Amino acid sequence: MARQRQIKRLDELMDGALTERFNYEMDRVLQNVFDVNTDPKIKRQIQIVIDIKPNERRDAAEFRVDVKSKLAQPVAVTQTVMLYQDDRGNVTATEITNQVPGQIDMDGDVILPKVVEFEHASN
Repeated sequence: MARQRQIKRLDELMDGALTERFNYEMDRVLQNVFDVNTDPKIKRQIQIVIDIKPNERRDAAEFRVDVKSKLAQPVAVTQTVMLYQDDRGNVTATEITNQVPGQIDMDGDVILPKVVEFEHASN
């Protein structure tokens, strides 16, 4: 015979599955709040939906629990890149930074621009 118990609190629903899923989504939301790649002004949201579908005799019902979170998406990152194309069609891309090339940073390292060279496919 199936065990019966009254549901008196949300944390008792589905043997604690609702609470477990809520805690999981809350962790995701809080991690997203502290993600420096997201906009701190965007609101985050946790949504709990409980669907209850009774049977014809109304002596039983199917419960369906869904817990979802809405997170802030990562913000776009922009950077100015200088482009140069030589006579053979090779392109060089150099990232512009606020550091002067050749300058020494606080750790004593020499600052060099990030340069990527793309060889033309026909070369």
